[in-house]
Amino acid sequence: MRNKEGLTRGEEEVMHILWRLGQATVSDIIELMEAPKPKYTTVATFIKILENKGFVKHEQKGKGYLYSPAIERDEYAKTVVKNVLHSYFDGSVANIVSFFSKQENLTVADLDEIMEIVEKAKKS
Repeated sequence: MRNKEGLTRGEEEVMHILWRLGQATVSDIIELMEAPKPKYTTVATFIKILENKGFVKHEQKGKGYLYSPAIERDEYAKTVVKNVLHSYFDGSVANIVSFFSKQENLTVADLDEIMEIVEKAKKS
């Protein structure tokens, strides 16, 4: 990711659609957005901003453009989680797990899954 700048809610919505579709026109993206649907120019502006931030690339398709993600969803998610971890949990994974264990009603199955992940991490 060239620009570590975060995404706005609208930009993130566009990215989630592009990650799901792989490539799309502005009209394709609008079609999958929730109502009330934004104007074409609004989505086109989001895409231009995303291109400038290094998140989206395009290729010519007839008279228009076909857009696709320039970064993988996992790459973006990793950056977002890392930022949250450092901004709110002093960089401690234990702090974030502790926070969620207190905030959410974790089931025994959830806790077992977490323990399984921890055990796998110990072995690697």
